[in-house]
Amino acid sequence: MEAAQYLRKSRMEEGMDTQEVLSRHRQALGEYAKGHDIHIIETYYEVVSGESLYARPEMLRLLEDVEAGKYEAVLVIDLDRLSRGRMRDQGIILDAFRESGTKIITPEKTFDLNDEVDDELAEFKTFMSRREYKIINKRLRRGLNQSIQNGCYVANAPYGYRKIYVDKKPTLEIYEPEAQYVRMIFDLYLHGYGCVSIARELTLLGSRPHRSDKWNRSSIAHILRNPTFTGKVVWNQKSHIKKGSKGNPKHITIYNPREKWTITDGLHPAIIDQATYDKAQEIMAGRYQPAKNDGTVKSPLAGLVRCSQCGIHMQRYYAAEQQGKIPYLMCRTVGCCAAAKYTYVEAAVLDRLRQKLEELTVHPPKSLTPDLAPLEAELAAAQKERAAAEGQKSRLYELLELGEYDLPTFRERMAAVKDKISKLELRITTVKTRIQALQSTEPDIQAQKIIAVLDAYETSDAAHRNSLLKSVIDMIWYTKAKKTKPMDFQLEIQFKPN
Repeated sequence: MEAAQYLRKSRMEEGMDTQEVLSRHRQALGEYAKGHDIHIIETYYEVVSGESLYARPEMLRLLEDVEAGKYEAVLVIDLDRLSRGRMRDQGIILDAFRESGTKIITPEKTFDLNDEVDDELAEFKTFMSRREYKIINKRLRRGLNQSIQNGCYVANAPYGYRKIYVDKKPTLEIYEPEAQYVRMIFDLYLHGYGCVSIARELTLLGSRPHRSDKWNRSSIAHILRNPTFTGKVVWNQKSHIKKGSKGNPKHITIYNPREKWTITDGLHPAIIDQATYDKAQEIMAGRYQPAKNDGTVKSPLAGLVRCSQCGIHMQRYYAAEQQGKIPYLMCRTVGCCAAAKYTYVEAAVLDRLRQKLEELTVHPPKSLTPDLAPLEAELAAAQKERAAAEGQKSRLYELLELGEYDLPTFRERMAAVKDKISKLELRITTVKTRIQALQSTEPDIQAQKIIAVLDAYETSDAAHRNSLLKSVIDMIWYTKAKKTKPMDFQLEIQFKPN
């Protein structure tokens, strides 16, 4: 039987090291799988704690794969690890397993939701789990206000600290193997280093943040802005709008302005003194800053532009210059593509739309059937490579289970395979888009859409401009070499098929 395993820490294990807990669960499920002839081909590590289904990225990824029929079963240490949240979320999860025929396997019982008895038992267990969850939350809420007043509340241990309990109250203690890098970050920043340079330095030294394999501009800036390192407790840094609550198509996280934060003296020791922290804030105020997310679209290019080198979405930042704060489009990956002024990129996109319109109206596509053979051959080759890489990924799990690889070697090789698969998927998507574009036989419709975009663009706000561009553009790939002229960037625009 081919199966996946889903690993997630419970409330009962709060305060324990996440990686240690998940590793212990993985070992227990691995032993169970060996004894029952189950081949685990994928592992979903849920390190993000969230009540809502949409705040758990690994669960969303698992559900996509379950609905696609990728596995015969999913192993979990207990049924409530799948969901203890809202009844609606529990229903979505159970429906996905029921409709795909995927079994849920725990060390105590296997649930086949197409079996009436198992289905009722699973629903009962998730209902009781929800009741228990609500009781725990009530207890936590009763102590929350008192904890905040006492200056000892902390949700998760930030980098440089470990969570501990003093008189049953959560607080932090300094974790020196990480705290030394926090001090280094502030020291380098005060000596003129930028966030990108500091990220590169820490990565070279072998340091890693909690939820990524390497430091980047954003993770360094987050540490520099965080008052927790001065012995403070910070509350209300973010607000959440749940999917559909205000007509929004997805869960939205809003970063509140500093004046809305609740900052009190904590019980935990400071890693950075207040004077050093204040000096870092002064320097940061004079440098570039990312645009804040308040739940509204402020960038016409939001969600459209990706870096051609690493594949991640480009981000808008503001750089302090003589004429004021100027927006730039930047890649968040350290050492990747160079940045360009945002207005230059936006103008280039509009110019490309005008060129596309001219091509459609002055030189319409020939009625002859285009030669798709080269692209179809390229697509077949890429899909074959991806299938081989998926097989290689499965083989890595087998070698780990057999003890051929130690965990560090496994992680290194698995990261390389996943990177290869990601690049192949990007290649496949690009080729498919090109094939669809060549197969398009209705240039007039596309021309009419572009005309509508250009006509309405100048008088629209940022959110409407973003909607207009997304109506005709699928993706924009951005490339710019280091130390080149301000406008020496290249854009490859993938237009949506008619």
